[in-house]
Amino acid sequence: MSQPTVTADKVAQLIARAEITDVLLAYCQAVDRRDWQQVLECYHGDALDHHGPFDGTPQELVAWLDENHRHVMACMHRLSNVSIDITDDNQFARVESYCISYKTITSAAHDPWLNGAEDNGLYRRTVACRYVDTFENRADIGWRIFDRTVVLEWMRREDSDQYIPIDPEMPSSRRDRTDLLYAQPVTTR
Repeated sequence: MSQPTVTADKVAQLIARAEITDVLLAYCQAVDRRDWQQVLECYHGDALDHHGPFDGTPQELVAWLDENHRHVMACMHRLSNVSIDITDDNQFARVESYCISYKTITSAAHDPWLNGAEDNGLYRRTVACRYVDTFENRADIGWRIFDRTVVLEWMRREDSDQYIPIDPEMPSSRRDRTDLLYAQPVTTR
């Protein structure tokens, strides 16, 4: 079997895919850690986001996320099935990513997805969705989201009594810069 030919175009495509994937992962990490500046860095300044009940600019998205995540105690996004189709001129890409978002929320009354339900107890919400994005590669900035639409597949709500409490002596996730990710420097053995 012959080996594929490595060309500059193929290398550029691989680099572009890696850079786009880095932005996708940085977005998820930023939302999970409530790092709104990092969320902004995933978008071009003139981008648009269509996020369920929200439509607007990256700055407006961050304000909306900040307000809605004040009642989110834990948050975890998982990405899979990332498909990237880059234009021949290496300027735009159509990107689809499957996402499952898990949240622990203090009250359904504060959840925009439940439309202000009366329930005030702790619960978990899982959303299965796809991010359908247009990325743009701009000089001196690189690949960023230019347009995002969150396409919903399904949602599930679970009462908190179905979950096992985490021992407070064990490392637990935090939604800010005190999370273990930031708190400990990289070490080697």
